Amino acid sequence: MADALLAIAVSALVLGSLYSLLASGLSLIWSTLGVFNYAHGAMLVVGAYLIWALSAQVGLPVLVAFIAAVPLLAVFGILLEFVAVRPLLQRHNGTLLVMVSTLAVASMVEGAAQLVFGPQNRQIAPVSDVVFRLGSIPLAATSVIGFGLAMVLILGLMVILKRTEWGASIRAVEQNRQMALLVGIQPKRVYAAVFIIAAVLAAAAALIYGTTTTITPAKGFAPLLTAFVVLVFGGSTSLLGTIIGAFTIGVLEASTTYFFGLQWSPVVVFIVLVVVMLVKPEGLIKGRTA
Repeated sequence: MADALLAIAVSALVLGSLYSLLASGLSLIWSTLGVFNYAHGAMLVVGAYLIWALSAQVGLPVLVAFIAAVPLLAVFGILLEFVAVRPLLQRHNGTLLVMVSTLAVASMVEGAAQLVFGPQNRQIAPVSDVVFRLGSIPLAATSVIGFGLAMVLILGLMVILKRTEWGASIRAVEQNRQMALLVGIQPKRVYAAVFIIAAVLAAAAALIYGTTTTITPAKGFAPLLTAFVVLVFGGSTSLLGTIIGAFTIGVLEASTTYFFGLQWSPVVVFIVLVVVMLVKPEGLIKGRTA
């Protein structure tokens, strides 16, 4: 039983790190712009392929490839906001239009990745070959590094939101866009900054995802759905709730996979989603992102 608990904990560590990064980016965009970014999964795929190409094809060390991929993915985030979000956000039914446009971007990215990289499974090399032992359960150093990176970025985001001028601007636009304009804050700049932050978080998620499983052009949709479940479970406007929700869902997925098999994991997760929406639709923690 001890080995089972350790195996579940190790798997939940990886899944929770991945989902906390993805869901934090979604939460930030949702609370600031009031839209759901369906292209966030595509951003994960783009980041994973960038890291893979820079490491496997160019020959850079994986961490260096990740660092090099971050500004490239940030550019993708800026272009996504400028092309698919900004022109539609203030129109009638803007929220629906943005959802459709980001979904279209996700489809285009999947098709482009298919043409450029092909349908073959790719995998990013581990950051480190070191493997620790917890009893009979292996714990890869790459998983520990991924967990540490996720926590540093999310805690850094919390500090930015609460302690910096940019964070104050984000919170002001989130609370009242018109009042923010009156005090000299430019919402368009804030929106671009939010997408850059979400892209950085997605790049870190791509590193974790690509080193623990194979990547294909179509593999961004499943993590996106789970990140959405995390938002509902933890509270779509609370970063603390997002982190708690991410690791709770990670434990749930790991436990279900270990005891019942991989095919039952999404079933149980979405049962939990339905129950939470019926019993506590605001999520575990109700509040704003900050």
